[in-house]
Amino acid sequence: MVTDEVKELPQLKALYDELWSDARNMIKDMNKSIAVYLFAGLFSLIFSVLLIGNGISNWNRIFSGDSSTLTYVYVAAETFGSVAYVIYGITLLRGYRKLKSRYSKLIKMEKSLGTE
Repeated sequence: MVTDEVKELPQLKALYDELWSDARNMIKDMNKSIAVYLFAGLFSLIFSVLLIGNGISNWNRIFSGDSSTLTYVYVAAETFGSVAYVIYGITLLRGYRKLKSRYSKLIKMEKSLGTE
């Protein structure tokens, strides 16, 4: 009687052969994808600083009495958006750190093999 595991062996072999032949490119692509987390997180934090500065300016306008109803709506959305961008940026940077440490061994192995 042939078990399911034995039936899956040819499929697994084909999968491993494909992974084996494309391993170096996969590691390079993975490293680039991990770097996207870093850059997106940094840009989110930089943009949040700009939003916070603009929000402070608009809050000062409200407190000075020189504002309209649209300014209140804009400041509320801006305040929420700046907090969301800070959280998003920190989350992306934590994801970057986690992925970088998780796959550091593969990345070191690929670098030790040299580039083509």
